[in-house]
Amino acid sequence: MRSPIRTWGTWLPAIAAAVLLAGCGAGNVKEAPVQRSSLGDVPDSAWTALASRRIFFGHQSVGANIMAGVADLLAAEPRLGLHVVTDPAALGGGGAFLHGTVGRNGDPGGKTDDFAARLDGPLAGRVDVAFHKYCYVDVTAGSDVPAVFDHYRRVMERLAAAHPGVVFVHVTTPLVTVPGGPVAALKRLLGRTPARAADDLARERFNELMRGAYAGREPLFDLAAIESTRPDGSREALDVGGHRAYALVPAYAADGSHLNEMGRRRVAGELLVFLARLPASR
Repeated sequence: MRSPIRTWGTWLPAIAAAVLLAGCGAGNVKEAPVQRSSLGDVPDSAWTALASRRIFFGHQSVGANIMAGVADLLAAEPRLGLHVVTDPAALGGGGAFLHGTVGRNGDPGGKTDDFAARLDGPLAGRVDVAFHKYCYVDVTAGSDVPAVFDHYRRVMERLAAAHPGVVFVHVTTPLVTVPGGPVAALKRLLGRTPARAADDLARERFNELMRGAYAGREPLFDLAAIESTRPDGSREALDVGGHRAYALVPAYAADGSHLNEMGRRRVAGELLVFLARLPASR
């Protein structure tokens, strides 16, 4: 029979190391906080101008969460005056914020192609601002990230050339939460990267390509940065094999992936301020 003392002596160093490594997962990190916006920072004249624009937002489930947050804010702040619709027929002469699903989850290229088909087809000449976003399931550790981005970039370049009157907005890909604690730390100790961390690392690679191509050049709504920034400015950061990535703040998550009421209101507020500050034309 093995001595209990020897058994514990064998495992204690590993357990201690796992506990020490727990801090290498998601956690509070003070670095490059995203400047938080407030609806009150925007003058009424800007809200009036935004309400007169025709906007199209293509999305799937996280986008639906964001639009639920928009509805929350509109109910609380009637002065915003936005007319949110889901039927393209509502895009008449006045302003409207049209949104709806594009493509299917798991096929980012198909989403971009569907978005383009709407702009080239039924929405041609009927919108002033247009954007779509990928879902967290569209970019994972198994994705060919450069290829996904290259397809997006080429299609958006073509759309910009074909529709010079439209302001196209780019959106970074949303994130998911990454559990920490001893179990996750022990996996890292054994050389195993938790799947959710590896997926968020792939999303960070995609988002860095988006930032590199568009930040400071074309309108970029950094959804991932907002999702990973706590109200106090700290980031939900990950160290995955020596590479820095970010994760969805757990306090914003309904199920680890989608946005709860707090998260959707936070993102929706940032989105509305971002749209209100967009230039009138490219």
